[in-house]
This record gives sequence, C-alpha cells and structure tokens, in this order.
Amino acid sequence: MQNNHYIKYLSLIFFTGAVILSLELLASKILTPFFGVSLYIWTAILSVTLIFLAIGYQFGGWITSKIESQYYEELFIFIPFISSFFILVSTLIYPILLPKLVGLNLLIGSFIGSFILLSIPLVLMSAMNPLLISIIKYKNDQSSDSKSGFVLFISTIGSVFGVIFTALFLVPNFSNFSGYILNALFLIVYTLMIYFFVGYKFFKKLKKLFLFFNLILFICLLISYNFKNIYLNYFTTSKDKNGNSYLIKYENFSYYGNLKVVGIQPSYNKIISFYKLYQNGTTQNTIDLNGKSLSTYTYILNALSQYSAKGDALILGFGGGIVPKELTKTNFNVDVVEINPATLRIAEKFFKYKKKDTNFFFEDARTFVKECKKKYDLIVVDLFFEDGAPEHLTTFEFYQNLKNCLNEKGIVVSNALADFSNNLTISTILSTFNAVFDNIYYFYDDIDIKKSNLMISNLYILASNQSKFKQTNIKLENVPKLMKDKVYRTLKNINKFKKVEFNKEHILYDENNTYSGIFSKSLETYRQTIANLVPSRILMN
Repeated sequence: MQNNHYIKYLSLIFFTGAVILSLELLASKILTPFFGVSLYIWTAILSVTLIFLAIGYQFGGWITSKIESQYYEELFIFIPFISSFFILVSTLIYPILLPKLVGLNLLIGSFIGSFILLSIPLVLMSAMNPLLISIIKYKNDQSSDSKSGFVLFISTIGSVFGVIFTALFLVPNFSNFSGYILNALFLIVYTLMIYFFVGYKFFKKLKKLFLFFNLILFICLLISYNFKNIYLNYFTTSKDKNGNSYLIKYENFSYYGNLKVVGIQPSYNKIISFYKLYQNGTTQNTIDLNGKSLSTYTYILNALSQYSAKGDALILGFGGGIVPKELTKTNFNVDVVEINPATLRIAEKFFKYKKKDTNFFFEDARTFVKECKKKYDLIVVDLFFEDGAPEHLTTFEFYQNLKNCLNEKGIVVSNALADFSNNLTISTILSTFNAVFDNIYYFYDDIDIKKSNLMISNLYILASNQSKFKQTNIKLENVPKLMKDKVYRTLKNINKFKKVEFNKEHILYDENNTYSGIFSKSLETYRQTIANLVPSRILMN
C-alpha cells in the first residue's frame, strides 16, 4: 500500500473510533431522563456496545471474503457515509420511540433504547478495522501482521479521544440531539477530505456519484441540526395528562446534566402561572411569578433549621436558591456548596434570587467537607442528582466529614429520598446517619404516602450529637395556604430513631456502598412515574 494512503486510512480509523465512544457517552445522557442513571443504564449501554462491536468485527472479516479485494478500499471509504446515514436515522427516531418504552421494565427499556441509538452505526464503524487490515494484506505489505495490531491501537486511542472530546466539549455546549448530528457531520466532512486526498479517480466504482450522495446527506444533517426544535416540538408533546402546557424558557447544557427552566401554563389559563427547574427530567424547584417557592421541601428544611442556633450555616446543594435565601433572612451567615455554577445564574435570572450575605463554592460537596476550614452551627444537606443522592454522598465517611464541620452543638438537616414500601432503604439511611450522630429524628408525610400509590417520598432528618435539641416554636407564616397542611403534617410526624432500630449491617461505607442495589427497584418505579407525568418534550435533551 502507498504509505501516504495508509496514513490517511489510519486517520479515518482513529476518528471512527472516536465517534463510537462519543455516541456511547451521548446515548447515556439521552437515556437518563427516561431510565435514570442506575447500573441498569450502563449495563445496557456497555452490553449493547460490546455486542455490536463484536458483530462488527466479525462482519468486517466476513464481508472481505465475499467481495473482490480490489474493491476493499472503496468499501472502506463508503462505510462512514452509511454510518452517518444511520446516525441520522437513530437521531430522528429516538424522540418518537423512547417515550413509548417508559412502561417497560427498566433493564429491557434500556437495552431497547441502547439498540435504537447505537446498534447499526457501531456494527458498521467497527467493521472498518478488519477491513483496513485486509487492505494492508491485499497490498502485499510484509509487515501486515504488526500493522494489524497498530490498526487496533489507533482505533482504541481514537476512542479515548472521543470520550475526552465529548465530555469536555460536546456535552457542556450542545444538546445530545445536536451532539449526535455533529458526529455524523464530522464523519461526512472528514471522509470527503480523505476521498479527495486519495483522489476519486483512484476508485473504480466510487466516482462523482459518491460525492453527490455525501452532499445530500450533509444537507439533511444541517437541516436536522438547525431545525431540531421544530422537529422535537412536532414529534413530542409539551402537555401533561391534565392538559397543562410546558414551555421551555431556558436550557443549559453542562457536565452535570441538562437544566431546563420551564414555564407551566395551566389548561384553564392562557398565561404562565409558575416555573419549574428540571434537571434531566426531575424537578429541582418550583416557584410562582413572585419568586416564592411552591416546593414543600424548601419550607420543611427551613422549618427544621430553626432548631439551630443562629450563626454560620453550610448549604450543600443550591437548587433554585430558596433555602439559602430564607436562611439569610433569619440572620444566618451562609456558605453554599454547589457543583454546577449554572444554577446560580438560573436562580438570579428566573427565580428572583439575590446574592446577599452568602459565599459560593463551586465544587463537589464531598471534597469541600473533607477539607472543611471552619465550623458551622447548621449544615443543610439537599443533594440530589438525577434520581437521588450521589452514592459518594451517602456513606459513613461522608457523614464523618459533616460531623467534623460542625460546632459541638451544631445540627444537620437532611433531605433524602426513601422507599416506604421497603424498610431496608429507610434503615440504611438512618443507620448510616446514626453510626456518626447520637440523636436522629426523622419526618415524613405519612398521610400522603398512605393515599398515594407511589411509596417513594422525601425523608427529612434532623441529626446532632447534642443530648437534646433546643425548644423552639416553628413558624410557618410564609408557607402558602395550599401547602400548609402538608408541611404541618410532615413536621408533626416526628420520629426518634431508637438504638434498637440501629443495624450495623445496613451502614453504607465507601468501600462497600450498596446504595444502587438497595434502591434500584425503588428508583425504577420513581423514574417511570416521572417519565409518565412529565411531557416527553421536557425529557428530550
């Protein structure tokens, strides 16, 4: 083989390897709002990826035995075009099909979703590796055996590049829909470059017709990219089952998920009545047009915070900024730890948040509390990502770090998610807390849980090492009338976690964190409920 052609073909192998892993990473982001971020998702994605890569390698070897060797190079240069076509097809059909998979078992739905997004492009692009090896052998290259290993090496290095590029550039700057289209566009453009550099006269079958097909596909991809919102609005719904309209007012792409500010227009009204902040399909906060919270949890966290002496407060998780805003009104000096800087911009722009007497630290909560430089009278833990708390923020070691950040009489107020049909989830949360803190009280709305078919609900925890909490009259004057009963019921249902309930076998540790396994079934139900209640347009990233 001519050396200059060999290098060009190798570069194409490098970039198809990059596209394969880019699609895999984007697929996980696409599936998250529908199926969550459990082990099921990655089990499905990795299994589908490996299965179809294996099929592709076998297919590439099989096809070289079925065609004449003089056409190997033309087939090699044609595959990226076909791959781009099927990437476009996958991109156009997933908004239509994924909402229909929500009612399925989480694992089955994840497998089908991964199949839709990945199968054919992966088979085609992985087939290029054995095809290039056959091209090398056809050219009577005496070093073909060593170069076979080098082909696989280049493909793998390309995959590493694809992961890094997607994580650092595509994910924080583009929607997942756009990211898929951009991968296909890149394949088309780069393949045409190789086509011209090699010289189209070099090929026997692929003449100017190949250029025409690529240009047509390139135009289709550009149209899909530029008119994606029109397409998504047409093929997905922006109304829930009650006829309320959901209008996307702002969308932010980041390393930490897709954030959407959505205006809700009730079916009986023609104007927006309130706003919701969504992260990958799950509600982070709800506010009215005056910036007042319509989320029960914010009032409960602020009410429980009244058990603390006034002083320094640490808020882990910013959300819409409601909790830190209310604490500053009651003379707390507030430090906020939030991993996503975009939430502050959103709160200021849409949720009428004004930064006052508050310091912000944009980093992981675990890192911050591990290196805590001051002692706090109050720590509020409100850490949610996707379907629940990140696993590394649920362990004994994390709560030890919290304890080291507290004054001697400081308290921790936590908002967790628990499955009240599964005692193991509640025992796990409370036993892990009790392994660090002597006094644990917990609250939940027992009446609401009994009335609902969904047994997954908020579990509020008050933890401290002081012998008893100070007496206080919790004030609920600022709670909207429609929410007052629920807030009152939750706070009234106070339960002390007793030593006899403590089970050391249920403690979560960094080295043995079974959080995902314990909560997997609960989170499947929770995610299915969300996907059925939230319009599919809001779930599309």
